[in-house]
Amino acid sequence: MATTMTTVAQSLFFPPQAHEKLIHLEARDVQDARSIPKTLCTPITASSSTHSMGPVLPHYVLPKVHSVIQSDGFISILVLGSHDRSASALITENEKGNKPFNWQRPTATILHTPEGNILQLNVLPGRAYVEHYAALLSTYFAGESFTGVSVPTVHYLPPAIDACASVFANSNLPYLGTVDIAILGYVDKLPRCIGTDKWETGVERESEEGELFAWKKRILPDGRLVAFIGCTACYWGDIGGQLIRALRVHNQVQEAVYIGKLGTLDERHIPNSILATGSRSMFPNGSVVEWDSVLEEAVKEVSGVVHGVHFTGATSLSETKEWTREWKSKVDWVDPEIGHMAMVSLELGVRFGFIHVVSDNLSREGLEGLVDERKATIVADRMKLLELADLVLERYFGERLN
Repeated sequence: MATTMTTVAQSLFFPPQAHEKLIHLEARDVQDARSIPKTLCTPITASSSTHSMGPVLPHYVLPKVHSVIQSDGFISILVLGSHDRSASALITENEKGNKPFNWQRPTATILHTPEGNILQLNVLPGRAYVEHYAALLSTYFAGESFTGVSVPTVHYLPPAIDACASVFANSNLPYLGTVDIAILGYVDKLPRCIGTDKWETGVERESEEGELFAWKKRILPDGRLVAFIGCTACYWGDIGGQLIRALRVHNQVQEAVYIGKLGTLDERHIPNSILATGSRSMFPNGSVVEWDSVLEEAVKEVSGVVHGVHFTGATSLSETKEWTREWKSKVDWVDPEIGHMAMVSLELGVRFGFIHVVSDNLSREGLEGLVDERKATIVADRMKLLELADLVLERYFGERLN
């Protein structure tokens, strides 16, 4: 089977082009090796010698590789969009189940063929997320962390642009009800959300796996309803845009604020010392999305919050030293979601803004980065920044009262 595969692309452009054919994987998960498509995409492979992370790149990649891939051998691996948490799907042993949100990771399904076993990696359906995980695996097999004898081929199948719509529609998100303002991302780290109040799920009896979303609500003095919404899965890349669409469709959301982390290309910025915001994002194909940030007034003259131009990329594995040199004069920030969330917000009339912790600097090796985020000093510094983000939110909530 592996010998018949052909490739059609190495990377996807965002935003999606109008001529692209939609492939609805929700209705065609690959459970039989005979049904694997013969036309697939080949991921990029990052190298420590050329990537902006330098020698720490393997330490970033390894924790994200499914445990069965690290322990067993396969002739090939297929990464596709499918949110499969069923009993037949293998849960990786390195899931971070000790935190309330963003802990679910892709599951694995083993397909048996006469030539050998094929592993299907089931990733929450998003084009960037599928491409990112394929690049992670390709990089893992090319690096020193891989100690196996035979290197499997790695391919990925891009899902439909709207493939996550059914996942969100069939989740507990509709039970959130109508809300005016959605706060997304690091909601469990915000001081206002830390406490004894229980996270709601909208269901009386949760499933064995738990619900995809949980939230806490707050009514502002002017009557607007705010929901701080956490998600157990990772809504990487264009999934963030699909989430904005789902919130508008199912919950009539009017405004959305995304609080997370991103990288900087500006040599002046020290990781974990500032918050980033902005109202303009560029895509790899040169297209630009601009919007009026809902936080524009709230961040004015706030020390520690820096405005900049953002870049929306599919995978951090493409952030090489050469790429950084090319883009550092054009953009300040980089992450996979913001441009997609802004683009959908503009389309649907949702007011949008972001305020993110600057977690790493692509232009300077040796600083704090994505591989040492659990150090006590970094955790403490980020908590201070999230307290500042909480202050910005309070200013934003109070704007109509002044």
